[in-house]
Amino acid sequence: MKRKYNVTMTLAPELQSRNSSNLSNMAALLGMGGVSMSGGTDAMNITLFPEISHSTPFLAALLDVPLTSYVSPKQAEEGVQPYHTTVYKHISGEDRPDYKPKKDEKPYTPVTDPTELTRKQAVVVKALGSAISADVDKKTGVTTISVIMDDRMMAKQLADTVCSRLQRFVSDYRTKKATDDYNYYVMLADEAHEELVKAQAAYAASVDYDRSIILQSAAAQKERLREEASLANQIYSQMAQQRELARAKIQEEKPVYAVVQPAVLPQQAMNSRAKRVLVWAFVGGFLAVAWYGFGENFYKKFRSDVKEKMDENEA
Repeated sequence: MKRKYNVTMTLAPELQSRNSSNLSNMAALLGMGGVSMSGGTDAMNITLFPEISHSTPFLAALLDVPLTSYVSPKQAEEGVQPYHTTVYKHISGEDRPDYKPKKDEKPYTPVTDPTELTRKQAVVVKALGSAISADVDKKTGVTTISVIMDDRMMAKQLADTVCSRLQRFVSDYRTKKATDDYNYYVMLADEAHEELVKAQAAYAASVDYDRSIILQSAAAQKERLREEASLANQIYSQMAQQRELARAKIQEEKPVYAVVQPAVLPQQAMNSRAKRVLVWAFVGGFLAVAWYGFGENFYKKFRSDVKEKMDENEA
């Protein structure tokens, strides 16, 4: 029976207020005090952590995570080197020295579509889901992430990865709308800047060309170009301001988690020999006490009853 190691991490979310005072202050500094900054993305409920951690897309994305085996200080002194593997290879057993693939077994390929897993990938994903758990205290929002593996170092590495990816998943969800808005305003600002450069160049050229000409048409043309350059400058300024507000919105929407309990290398297996000895010692002690308290008297009474019946039969 392989030893199992459990690594537990605890996260505490920073519950942010949904007000937008910071963005409103920034809008006022940019001269956009009339811009409403209310609204935004809906907060993802942290109670979804267990469902996310056991969803097929989340688990399938963990299959290629690199892992390194544990080597004790004594083994290191003896020259033992850790071996490198992946979650898929380790759970499937492909990293064992005696592993032999089946004749019809296809080589592993990274998962591109989690809805179309091979039979072996589906088995590994199911086993991986059994090794990972995420529990959320609905009152405090404190999340406990637990990973169980047969190698203490791999358990620690996988726990760190699960924790960081859960945080990234929620962060991406929360900031998606703000990020889309930011990319949109970046595009508009870039386009406005190109138009501004063209308009300023056209106006400058008209000024140089018309310096020695006093025709009314040339003056009108120069004025039109000047107004176009001024308008282009106003549009670019507005788009640049919207871009900066959208950038700030992304930061505001990012959830913040404090790692209360980081992943620590476990010193003892869950099913270690010492624990089994303690359990059996407890059971043995309990049976001894029970025998001393009840069993001995019961046995004496049983022998007495049997002897009496035998004496009656003989009589």
